[in-house]
Amino acid sequence: MTALLDVDGLTTSFFTRRGEVKSVRGVSFRVAAGETLGIVGESGSGKSVTCMSILRLLKTGGKVVSGRALFEGRDLLALDEDEMSDLRGNAIGMIFQDPMTSLNPTLTVGEQVIETIIRHRPVSRAAARQRAIELFDMVRIPSPEARLRAYPHEFSGGMRQRVMIAIALACEPKLLIADEPTTALDVTIQRQILVLLKELQAKLGMAIILITHDLGIIVEFTDRMLVMYGGQVMEEGLVTAVFRQPAHPYTRGLIAAIPNIADDNGQRLRPIPGSPPDMHDPPPGCPFAPRCPEAMLQCRVPAPMIQAAIGQSSRCWRLHPDAPRPVEQDGRP
Repeated sequence: MTALLDVDGLTTSFFTRRGEVKSVRGVSFRVAAGETLGIVGESGSGKSVTCMSILRLLKTGGKVVSGRALFEGRDLLALDEDEMSDLRGNAIGMIFQDPMTSLNPTLTVGEQVIETIIRHRPVSRAAARQRAIELFDMVRIPSPEARLRAYPHEFSGGMRQRVMIAIALACEPKLLIADEPTTALDVTIQRQILVLLKELQAKLGMAIILITHDLGIIVEFTDRMLVMYGGQVMEEGLVTAVFRQPAHPYTRGLIAAIPNIADDNGQRLRPIPGSPPDMHDPPPGCPFAPRCPEAMLQCRVPAPMIQAAIGQSSRCWRLHPDAPRPVEQDGRP
């Protein structure tokens, strides 16, 4: 299947007074039209920076050092700023983490939707306003015509997030990037937002990249997943395959850390020991090696992505056919 988005060897750093922060290191993945790709990993793993690099929305000091990001065959990293501006909010939509800081507090929410439509479509202001009403109705904001005149502070967190979705979908994008779209929302509203996104995806036929740290969301709402750590992809594949038999020790650690609400024996949570790497000076080889219970000398050398199963691959030397088998503490294999 032809990829809508094909990212190859993306490397991004932030240049600070302390030196270079190597946030994203050689990330590659593909997104097909109409599919949902989940990107998961702990804070600082490079999830958001990867997508901000693709959209060229990096903060001060951030720079894409190398790589390509082909969207419908065009390299987003090679376009000039005018061409990129034409794509953002049009063919590619973005839902940011915090709608309260992403929305302009001095403009009505309706005006913020209308200006997006006028920027990318040759329509009158009256037509753009009517489209904004339709979008508010689509994302289930009650009394849409009246709510166009409201300001962001007059909305609840869930309603502000719906406004952000309306803005992102205003021009019916082919790709929607949702960066932690349910942050700071209670679980009921979280589910409403995610169900709404899936319904709109089915209606519009768009692809979605869903960035989250919540594995429960990944299981329920995505088709394929990337597991990121230390600025690299540790594992990728079909969600069903990865959860059935995770191939990388980091992925297994993430899954083991999920609390089991059905467990009534008072079992303690199982956190991953250690701390994330310092991205000023990441470890040579596998970034997870200092925390990995299965680490071996070979892990000091960068591992390639190795196929673990059909539709699943992992960046772990333990999958290599010549790798030694892990030995338990009592000496038995």
